[in-house]
Amino acid sequence: MPKRRSHSGISRRTALTGALTLGGAGAASCAAGVAQEQTFQGRIGATFDESAPNFARERDAPAGAPNVVVIVLDDVGFSDLGCYGGEIATPAMDALASGGLRYTSFRTTGVCSSTRASLLTGLNPHSAGLGWLTFADEGYPGYRGDLAADAITLAETLSAHGYLAYHCGKWHVNAEASATAVGPFENWPLQRGYQRAHWFQGHSLHYYQPSNVYDGNQRVEISDQSYFATDAFTDNAIRYLREHAAVADGRPFLLSLAHAAAHSPLHATPEDIAAQRGRYELGWDHAREARLARQIELGVVPPNTRLPPRNRGVAAWSELSPDQRRLYSRYMELYAAVVARLDANIGRLIAALSETGALDNTMIMLISDNGGSPDGALTGTPNLLASGVGGVPLAEVLPLIDELGGPGTYPMYPMGWAMASNTPFRSYKHDTHLGGVADPLIVHWPRGIAARGEVRPQYAHVSDVLPTILACSGVRPLEARNGRAAKSIQGIDFSPTFARAEAPETRTAQHFELNGTRAMYAEGWRLVSKAPFRQEGDGWELYNLAEACNELEDVAAAHPEKVAELEQRWIQAAHRYDVFPIDTRTIKEKSWGPFFRGGERSRWVLTPPIDLIPEEAAPALVGRSHTIEIVLQAPLRAGQDGVLLASGNVFLGCVLYLQGGKLVHEFSCLPRSLRTEAPAPVGASRIVLRHEVTSRPWQGLVELFADDRSLIRQHHEPLLFGRAMQGLQIGRNGSTPTSKAYERPFEFRGAIRSVIIDLDNSPYTPEEIASALRPPRRV
Repeated sequence: MPKRRSHSGISRRTALTGALTLGGAGAASCAAGVAQEQTFQGRIGATFDESAPNFARERDAPAGAPNVVVIVLDDVGFSDLGCYGGEIATPAMDALASGGLRYTSFRTTGVCSSTRASLLTGLNPHSAGLGWLTFADEGYPGYRGDLAADAITLAETLSAHGYLAYHCGKWHVNAEASATAVGPFENWPLQRGYQRAHWFQGHSLHYYQPSNVYDGNQRVEISDQSYFATDAFTDNAIRYLREHAAVADGRPFLLSLAHAAAHSPLHATPEDIAAQRGRYELGWDHAREARLARQIELGVVPPNTRLPPRNRGVAAWSELSPDQRRLYSRYMELYAAVVARLDANIGRLIAALSETGALDNTMIMLISDNGGSPDGALTGTPNLLASGVGGVPLAEVLPLIDELGGPGTYPMYPMGWAMASNTPFRSYKHDTHLGGVADPLIVHWPRGIAARGEVRPQYAHVSDVLPTILACSGVRPLEARNGRAAKSIQGIDFSPTFARAEAPETRTAQHFELNGTRAMYAEGWRLVSKAPFRQEGDGWELYNLAEACNELEDVAAAHPEKVAELEQRWIQAAHRYDVFPIDTRTIKEKSWGPFFRGGERSRWVLTPPIDLIPEEAAPALVGRSHTIEIVLQAPLRAGQDGVLLASGNVFLGCVLYLQGGKLVHEFSCLPRSLRTEAPAPVGASRIVLRHEVTSRPWQGLVELFADDRSLIRQHHEPLLFGRAMQGLQIGRNGSTPTSKAYERPFEFRGAIRSVIIDLDNSPYTPEEIASALRPPRRV
């Protein structure tokens, strides 16, 4: 057997003996080799005794650098917090405001992913790759639906300067296509500068029974019946703080706590709902008036502020029927309960900061990501996912009124209440009017800010948060990421406004674009589009915010030169910051665009056991023809009940299961259910489901087979359509069940050998798209 040789070509024995007799030239060559290690400051000799050590150290943060806590609320409007005029009791957030600063001209982007991308990177949202949501890469730099590779996050920068970084809650800046067990992970929290993360994929989750919660890079199965997301994310944040204090005392930390609340679904505990009972019977018109009065009293808006007319389509509360008023007030009770629980959890976090001795030198920045959301439409809904099938008629909702907010519902409040959330501004989330982009900002830092309970009117944008934190931390921005030059920070440090209410604005101009709506702020003027880009009704409105802070009087006709000036400034900013080309599709067309395009994977061959495949990576079975073949390990026996395959959940999905001597296929969209059932095929080894959509997406049939024998063929019209909010599961149905006929996880009592899914992934035609966007009316 030949002697083993080293990579240098000399024998292992020669290498070892040579190392023992190093001297002269040998030692010099060894030292020369070490000199290539730029970080080593010691001296290398032949032995430890002849050498001088240089101990590796963690990079130290600047002396006295504060801890940083960034709290992001979801879909909470400008006026919802008590300290911004709301009637909802928010003592914890109010305490932060009374111990720090409230900003009244803080602006976001109007939607969650874009705001979070800007917050994380200090860039304008399109420059960060997220001019909209994460549904798809649309092929243009500003609309990648994924955080740009050359955008450096706050966590990456602070971690490189001695901080430890932790994230809890919503993330929503990684492409949907990456939300799988195998990634790619490059834009997940742990790969973006955080040492620890307990978080969820996508824009929302079921507060009681989520399927999209992750610890680090691993999905977590939630089986605890007492689980509630707002509490759980706070629990993990507090755990991170306590463990940091125990083992990393002296090193500053960054904690990002991005709650799901108050994003739909409006899930709330029974006790929280009970505490709000009867508080909203006077309606949204009264709520707006009362909130504005408190805002004026608190100094949040100028004394001359008046309410704009109701938003388009919103009825006067007095014009509603008694049943409508009873239901709509219940929806607002849910929303208030969600916000109250959110505040209680922020109180727990502040208490933990105090208990660990960190509060005094912790800079807390609390924001909401956009204005109140209109997603519940004019009537609200017990199931937000039913909007794709025409909604739920009032007569079908009223019997569910006492269930609303519980785990068996997926509710959202009506637009009238979102209008109240955004008092005193017009419009909502998804739009660049101030109702979409005006949000609370509270800054609390006892050691660093002397002011207590003061209001700051200076203009600030969400991209300004990162450079402000870096300036206060004494940390310089990084210039490169993964060996590639990074984008320079586009935000502006607004910490000079901490000391004086009269300090000049650090930002004097800011552009906006969202869903084709545009706006330009400059030196107290605001230009905003009347409609999406090049759509019917498009044009410009102009507001002098010094005269009215809330876009009350359009003065475009009186100042055409100012309109022209601001339009040109907007165009210049749009070219500079990757806003062009503008996507002129509707929100629904964009949301369902990847589904309509199809053309990708058409076959899945799956071998159980296998974890849930997230909905972003699973076959989209609702709205497309498909065949599912399930091969059992052994012939089916009587009593072998359980789920064979489940996709989505009871709010929108389909499931094939065995129960009580029957084989059942069910499409579900609460409160609707389309069932196809046949006798359980005892003795069969192969079960096949064939779903043919004969006229997309509303007409079709379901046929069940056992060992090539047809058991039943049934026509359904109308079928269901929409985006399921839970992935694909085989042999069980964890998280939220897909049928009300059983309790989770309803595991199959037999064994499945394989599952093959064949999907018709042909593109929808323009006619089919138009049909899908006009669901059968049920309201």
